[in-house]
Amino acid sequence: MKWLRKGSDNKLTAMMQVRNEAHRYLTLVLDDLSAYVDEIVIVDDGSTDNTVEICRSYGKVVSLGSSPSSLYGVNEAALKLRLFRRTVATRPDWILAIDADEVMENRFKSGVWGMINQTELDWYGFQFYHFWGSKTHFRTDKLWAPKEYGPRLFRYLPNAPYQWNMQALHGGSVPANLVHDFPGAHSDMRMKHYGYAGLPEERQRKYQFYVQRDPKSQFCPRPHYDSILDENPVLQAWVE
Repeated sequence: MKWLRKGSDNKLTAMMQVRNEAHRYLTLVLDDLSAYVDEIVIVDDGSTDNTVEICRSYGKVVSLGSSPSSLYGVNEAALKLRLFRRTVATRPDWILAIDADEVMENRFKSGVWGMINQTELDWYGFQFYHFWGSKTHFRTDKLWAPKEYGPRLFRYLPNAPYQWNMQALHGGSVPANLVHDFPGAHSDMRMKHYGYAGLPEERQRKYQFYVQRDPKSQFCPRPHYDSILDENPVLQAWVE
């Protein structure tokens, strides 16, 4: 089946789920997104701090939904679908799936328009970098080394047969069938992940969350979880 693909003047919409992000990277991420995307759609996953109020303060946040309790790690698929449906209700042309602790490198902010204003490709994957202990150095050892991740930027085609990974945890941020069913490419653009950039106790909490939600390592190998606690990871300085 063929769908109409706009080759110019495409609207870029960021979609993001949040939970208790007020004192982490939310302001940094929203400031960054607001500089280049057209609209932002957010679903709050049961925050108990002032995350929602921060989100409401940004003019480009055009849709903000909330849940009374958290679904993350319990039914992640339901959370992702709720976010996706809220996003497509705003009639986006392209969607950037991004988390509240992720930022694209600076050159993406101008380069993205050439990526989306064409008619050949429907998705792009990015190089993913895990920052560790700071926002200046990323990790290069074990499974944390920079690598190509699946799509995070994709064209929304109304009535296309999008399929989602329905697992409870680590199910992905975009439809699971993008790579197989739609034309796309892996870009050399880089995404910075700050989820492990904080203090050791924050990484300890993240580790405990994962092993409690995934005690049998159904969704991720246990050695990978355990490596969150490595005391001497191999790091490299980021160069923009």
